[in-house]
Amino acid sequence: MDEMYHLSDDEWATRLGVLDEFCSATGTDPDRMIADSLASREAKNEHMRQLKRFVRARNPDAQAAHDAENVVRSFFIHNGARVFVRPYE
Repeated sequence: MDEMYHLSDDEWATRLGVLDEFCSATGTDPDRMIADSLASREAKNEHMRQLKRFVRARNPDAQAAHDAENVVRSFFIHNGARVFVRPYE
């Protein structure tokens, strides 16, 4: 995995921490989230709506919210659940 991203251990820990916090906040786990998203477009969109709410609540700073959202979106994309930048309100 790191062959592509070349991140330090601290950077990986931060990114995995964001994903872990999101999963905890939504009451799911990464495997279930991806399986649901691959099975149902509506489930994927609901995860994206939850993500928007999560990052806004967690990060008052717009750039920090954007960065946290990108971490989780990247996880979805890397695992085959293609997502688009659009409002999921």
